[in-house]
Amino acid sequence: MKSYECVVLNEEARIGQARRALRRCAAELEFTERQMAEIDIAVKEVGSNAIKFGRSTGQIYFTETDTRLDPPGLEIIYVDKGPGIEDTAAAIEDGYTTTGSMGAGLGAVKRMVDEFYIYSTVPSSTRRLSMYGRTNHGTTIVLRKYLTEGAPHASNAQSCWGAFTRPQVGEESNGDGYIIKTFEDRQLIAIIDGLGHGEGARAATAAAIASIEENSGSSVEVILREAHEALRSTRGAVMGLALIDWTNRTVEYTGIGNTDFRVLGASKPLRFISLNGTLGSRLDRVKVFKEQLPRAATMILSTDGISDRWDLDNYPGLLGLDPQLFCGVVMRDYGRPNDDATILCGRLTF
Repeated sequence: MKSYECVVLNEEARIGQARRALRRCAAELEFTERQMAEIDIAVKEVGSNAIKFGRSTGQIYFTETDTRLDPPGLEIIYVDKGPGIEDTAAAIEDGYTTTGSMGAGLGAVKRMVDEFYIYSTVPSSTRRLSMYGRTNHGTTIVLRKYLTEGAPHASNAQSCWGAFTRPQVGEESNGDGYIIKTFEDRQLIAIIDGLGHGEGARAATAAAIASIEENSGSSVEVILREAHEALRSTRGAVMGLALIDWTNRTVEYTGIGNTDFRVLGASKPLRFISLNGTLGSRLDRVKVFKEQLPRAATMILSTDGISDRWDLDNYPGLLGLDPQLFCGVVMRDYGRPNDDATILCGRLTF
């Protein structure tokens, strides 16, 4: 599971803080001096844009890559609620300059990393979600720098996953968690939300993840029930659990507590419900849903730290881009600052 650090880019000194933090992380991963210098350049360019145009809303998240899904390296996510970029294709060309919005120097950023993805919308092209007190304009950038240059993203050709989890603002311990486990003919995905916040919630989630790992070869009902027993000595957690069968093109889902699970790509989106209860405390019954999946499907799971009011119609073109961009955009616009939050997005091809 990825564990992100975050630096808020609201003043010039924060760029240096972000660069030092990224350098420390890169050194621990044993990047070369040249690679670390390239990471420095990328962070400096993104940070400079954030200070000039991000309206004090820029944030940079970074973590080691999840080696179950990607080669060893660094993943960097930048988000802001600024004015956005009119033409992202032009902005990532060398020599692009601007005096009114973010974008200058992004061509250099793209050259310094192995993977570069961007999604940006401007206020004039989006609608204000006034009923929810939200806007959906701004810029999100995902960067990946691998220890081995040019290493491919996504080890499983049938699926490509993005995952973003963070603690409540002001907390260090994250009470949310997730697991993505791939077998030869199936894939197991789970999101877990330990009750409350802080270390107690984190411990409950860690116990749930350990139980899922131990029982991952079982049915989703057995996995859920075993997690319930494993969490009896903790404060408890809620969970959403899905099992994808690559051979039969099906998904089985079961959940306890407040989680959100959607599948897009069919003529009508699939949306599964979770039953009331708390793993480790109250598990009245388990219901397993089973559905056929479309040949090209996008699967999204989130804890209640992400408002379920997000609507894909507000983000034209986003679904066809890297799944990590989707996670970053929805977390930016719908993540609740007073709660731990997790979102997973997977693109599946059968």
